[in-house]
Amino acid sequence: MKQKILIIEDDRATRINLLKFLESEGFYPIEAEDGRQGIELAQVHLPELIICDILMPELDGYDVLNELQKNPETATIPFIFLTVSSNNEDLRHGMELGADDYLNKPVTSEQLRGAIASRLKKKQVFLERYSTVSESSKTLEQKLEQLQELLNAKDTLLDYLSQRIRKPLSSMIHTLDQLKNSSDEQERNVHIKTLQQESAHFLAMVNKISELQRILTPENAQVLNQFNFLDSEFEDYQIEDKV
Repeated sequence: MKQKILIIEDDRATRINLLKFLESEGFYPIEAEDGRQGIELAQVHLPELIICDILMPELDGYDVLNELQKNPETATIPFIFLTVSSNNEDLRHGMELGADDYLNKPVTSEQLRGAIASRLKKKQVFLERYSTVSESSKTLEQKLEQLQELLNAKDTLLDYLSQRIRKPLSSMIHTLDQLKNSSDEQERNVHIKTLQQESAHFLAMVNKISELQRILTPENAQVLNQFNFLDSEFEDYQIEDKV
């Protein structure tokens, strides 16, 4: 696709010469005969580059640049001034407004070709760097989201551990006390069996937690949370606790 370049020039002869040159260089030229039309076309077409005369009726080149700088979509478009003046104050004023380059009339084909190539290359470098930064920022955001999911999953795991470990431990301590105070062999055997069952229950819970810790990574924490996997893993223990 041809790169679009907007020419804002009130002098018809100069404008036609610029349009012919751009066409011969393989660009898609867009013409505006005054500043107001130039602003409208810039907002509609969002060209890759704008070449604008300074001395124009109603809105001059400075006014055009100032208006385009107010719009985020047009503020980053490279902007080249065309002028018959070589006044340093005019040059400084244009640069302060955000102009990228100045070309004095009459401009040669070589000067125009070099200025266009330089501005377009600079814009391409900017876009590539912006794209790299944007991708890096997106990757960092994804990593932070994964980390937050991991922290949420670990919080859930610790919460279950804190809740579910109390009852079997309390029951085991109580059973041990009963075993120590029991003198009847049959009763002691009952307490020992109960203690074995509770110990097995407790060990199974600890093993399950160890298994979950191994699969609890930033990459799959979101899936585990989304499908309440941690809840289902402890479902059997919750049912047993209620019995």
